[in-house]
Amino acid sequence: MIELLVGLAIGSFIIVGAVMVYSQTRNTYAINETQARLQENGRYAIAILEPDLQLAGYYGYSNFAGDFRYQDGSTETPISQTEQVDGPLANLPAAGSVCGKNFAVDLLMSVQGSNSDDGPIEICKPPTATGMNAGAWYQGSTTVGMATDTLTIRRSSTADQTTASKKYIQLYLNALKRSNQYVFTADAGSAPGVIDATHKVRNLIVRTYYVAANSRARAGFPTLWRKSLDSDGANPAVVDDEILPGVEDFQVQFGLDTGDHDTTLGIDVDEDKNGVPDNPNGLISQWVDPDSALPNSPSFAAAPGISAQVVAVRVWLRIRADATEVGYVDGKTYNYANVSYTPAGTDANVRRTVVSRTIYLRNARTL
Repeated sequence: MIELLVGLAIGSFIIVGAVMVYSQTRNTYAINETQARLQENGRYAIAILEPDLQLAGYYGYSNFAGDFRYQDGSTETPISQTEQVDGPLANLPAAGSVCGKNFAVDLLMSVQGSNSDDGPIEICKPPTATGMNAGAWYQGSTTVGMATDTLTIRRSSTADQTTASKKYIQLYLNALKRSNQYVFTADAGSAPGVIDATHKVRNLIVRTYYVAANSRARAGFPTLWRKSLDSDGANPAVVDDEILPGVEDFQVQFGLDTGDHDTTLGIDVDEDKNGVPDNPNGLISQWVDPDSALPNSPSFAAAPGISAQVVAVRVWLRIRADATEVGYVDGKTYNYANVSYTPAGTDANVRRTVVSRTIYLRNARTL
């Protein structure tokens, strides 16, 4: 009997130990899986953003937006007069101004950002359609006091279109004559000229990345979204795509070529005295937040700038796990961009990571 009791006791200890080891192993596996998923999500989001940014300012045969004119029938308007601060184009499709007047065709701003819905230039508003449930801009924790940023890119598609189509806002490209290029919307399927080996038609791509308060499937779960200039099947339209649930903050900064590369503060060369650098060289001379006025033209009355060229973009994404974790407290302070964030309350029971990338714009213009 004594031997039986001793055997039972030893067996019980072994079983308890095995259960504890199993429980700890499962906890460790769950933690590793959560961390791996966060890293995977970060890589995915960067993989979506990076190629879009690298192509910003790519307009087919040119990276100089001034080569284009907006054509509406027989009327032509220089791109320099289709900025968001100019009067609205009368016959621009509604999708071209759904995010602010002339928003889609402001090709001079190949990259544009804003701190949420603040700033002198209008930006896209978040989706409100029934069933999309994306809600308002996500402001982050109230202890942060900083809204998420938005990022807009404008470029040409990389694929040629065989015909002009009134379903899209399009670009008419001329490989032989830079000045004979157009932004247009086809009337009865017509392009501004012939389509052949040296004259191509491509779709205009405009995309705005932002963080909204909800995902499609889960209310109250911050998500990275993207507004895209596309088609509803008959006309140009702006559609909302959910990119990645769990992104609770999105911050950007722009690396600018301000034309100041010597030891004296100010534009190095401005021979025509128009306040715009004469010799951008594609090298970063200053990092700024997205609401900086420097990329604006000098004629922008609300916030005049120097038309500084954006040559690189630095992005940060703060990504959270899908669920809280019992017994876990995140006491770390996350310092990045101009954000200093310390999780509090139930936010402290969620694992998160911050990923960042500095992306050079391949189509930054040099002279």
